[in-house]
Amino acid sequence: MKKGKKRLIIGAGAVVVVAAGSIAVLGQRSQQGQVLPQVEVVEAVRGDVQQTVEASGTVVSEEEKTYFSPANAKVEDVSFQEGDVVKAGTKLVEFNLKDLQREEKKASLNLESGQLDMKNTLNKSDKAVQKQKDAQGNVAVLKQKVQDQKNYVASLKAQLSQVTADAQARAAQEAARQAAEAQAAQIAQQQEIQRQYAEAMTAYENETLPAYQQKLNELNIQSNQALSTYNQAENTYQMAFQAWTADPSDVNSAALSQAEAQRSEAQIALQNAQTAYEDYKNQQPAPPQLSDFSSGSAGGEFVSDGTDASANTSGAGGTAAAVSVDTSQIEAALEQASSDLAELQSELASEEAVADTDPAAVTEEEKEKMQITNNLSELDQMSAQELVEAAKKGISADFNGVVSGVSVVEGATVTQGMELFTLQNTDRVDVNVNVSKYDYDKIEENQKAEISLAGETYEGTVKNISHIAAQNEKGASQISVKVKFDHPDENVFLGVDAKVTIQAKKAEDIIVLPAEVVNIGKEGSFCYVLEDGVIARRNVTTGLSSDEYTEIVSGIEEGENVIRDLGTLQEGMQAQAAGGTDSETGEDA
Repeated sequence: MKKGKKRLIIGAGAVVVVAAGSIAVLGQRSQQGQVLPQVEVVEAVRGDVQQTVEASGTVVSEEEKTYFSPANAKVEDVSFQEGDVVKAGTKLVEFNLKDLQREEKKASLNLESGQLDMKNTLNKSDKAVQKQKDAQGNVAVLKQKVQDQKNYVASLKAQLSQVTADAQARAAQEAARQAAEAQAAQIAQQQEIQRQYAEAMTAYENETLPAYQQKLNELNIQSNQALSTYNQAENTYQMAFQAWTADPSDVNSAALSQAEAQRSEAQIALQNAQTAYEDYKNQQPAPPQLSDFSSGSAGGEFVSDGTDASANTSGAGGTAAAVSVDTSQIEAALEQASSDLAELQSELASEEAVADTDPAAVTEEEKEKMQITNNLSELDQMSAQELVEAAKKGISADFNGVVSGVSVVEGATVTQGMELFTLQNTDRVDVNVNVSKYDYDKIEENQKAEISLAGETYEGTVKNISHIAAQNEKGASQISVKVKFDHPDENVFLGVDAKVTIQAKKAEDIIVLPAEVVNIGKEGSFCYVLEDGVIARRNVTTGLSSDEYTEIVSGIEEGENVIRDLGTLQEGMQAQAAGGTDSETGEDA
């Protein structure tokens, strides 16, 4: 990056150089007769300081547009090559319409097919609804027949029950005796179960549960130890990371890697310990249940009322076996009546299924959905028509520009949305330059600039200043600046290098001194002046600076003389200003 050239524009006054050399060998004598050394001085005057910043950059387009294929079609004609300059409105790509017209016909047939499907579905729905209405009418008749048949079956069962009632009464006494014996056996068995349950509960409380709790405590201690180890590893890693951040040396990098590995190992160990603890915690042994001791016991299964179920069953069976009355006719009639009832119930169930089942009638929402589907097909047909129209138009340039990024060739088949080429606007052109950190604060948007390109000079304007610095290949920070061509012409080529001179900040009607007479120390800027014939240091406040001149905000007044170069002299020594010639009049100063 070239350092910007500055120029001083003098207003009412002019810079006065009072001597040609740094120090004259001979000068006036002091009161003691000594020859005083002469120093060259320069007068502080009022004028204007204009800063300029010079930089080099690349010419780029401010606007570009990438064109995509509007349809799936074959490319009929491509009237450009990459790098061609085209005018706005120029037809660049033309398409073959054969395939698009075929897709348009296909969309039309899809629409017709959807309309026919909707009509067929509605017809089937109407038939299913009518079938359900017929079934609902049959259900009422069949329900009455089923009820009548149930009443007949019930009367037959009542007759059969009355015939067998006497025989069952005779067997009741025997059944009661057997039940008493079963109840006594049940009580004895329940007492044995209670004893076994008490022994199991004692073993659970004295052995099983304490052993489980001890093991759980051990796993908890291991988990806490693993957590402590992980916390230490995490602290070690954070300290290593901070050290590496401050100094990314190989030693700190290796320490960071080792700390990270130890932290990972500690984290895995912590996860394993916590998992083991939680898994074992969920395995707490359940206390024995009384029900665990009731199965498989002698005497058969016990029922809730304290009687033996097997005894009741055998007693009832014995009673039935003891009945000797002839019930064959009643049983035959009951069997036939039950069969007829089953057939009626089956028929009723079938009709109820039809009456209650959704007849798959088309709802209003489904009708609307089918209509929407047809509407979408209609839109597809319209889209196909629009694609045909778009393909008829082809692709034309939206502005004057240069073609780049060409990926389309004549005769190829492209798909809708496929990238074809890019057009870069040649009426809106910028130069992208990078400005050093020492100059970017001098630049503002809308400042004027001169752009040198291929022996031509163009007027430009600072358009944009990036607020994010980037580093160049040498690691120096730079700010990206865009300078716009005010009036680009056909001689401006994209991608080439251009030199830019930016008319940066300007200070007008200020006190200025040559830059070389202003010194910079630890405590700020200062100059050397003659005060009563003695060299004195004068602290100054500076403003805008250039390579040649510096604005003096305070410390030096207009018209004061400032020593240009002390040479071998020092502060506090006596000296006198050397004679010279006024820069404007040519007379002796």
